[in-house]
Amino acid sequence: MSITTLLDVACPSIRLTGEIDMPACYALIDEMKLLHDYYRFRTIELQIDSPGGSADALGYLVLSLRDWREGNGRTLKTVALNQACSAAALLLSLGTMGHRQASPASRLLYHPMRTEFSQGTVRTGAQLRMTSRLIEEWDGKFLDMLASHVCREESERPAYRRKLKRLFQKERFIEPNEAVSYCLIDKVV
Repeated sequence: MSITTLLDVACPSIRLTGEIDMPACYALIDEMKLLHDYYRFRTIELQIDSPGGSADALGYLVLSLRDWREGNGRTLKTVALNQACSAAALLLSLGTMGHRQASPASRLLYHPMRTEFSQGTVRTGAQLRMTSRLIEEWDGKFLDMLASHVCREESERPAYRRKLKRLFQKERFIEPNEAVSYCLIDKVV
């Protein structure tokens, strides 16, 4: 994972490339705190080119960036450069409403949570059931988070959540214009 900061007087950019893991989350959060707390930037652009990563890392990152996602006097512009898959796609969609963008050539992939077992690992039935419950729990959390982020009206959220769940289960790349139609991003740039 690589994080590069490009300072611009109007709006600094942080470029996030590679897999999203816990060290990358800590580095990204530290960089955003530095830009906000020390340099006093109220708007930051997060440029994403990532194949995805850990659900735990994404969960921690999304909770840590709550003030940025919800506005609160701050704007997090998210931009998909080349690819935003899995955790990176969710991070893209959880940027500040009205400021979520993708380049026309970007590839976006939304899918249910997955787990990867190391080769040669032995699991008991109880461990597999626990892992299955954890994956379903993460799926529900992220779908609920997206639905509440996009739908201001509580009554619209269940239908939107079902629509997203169907999209996620297809596990296919979508074009940026299709992501706009699903309200996962706001515009193609």
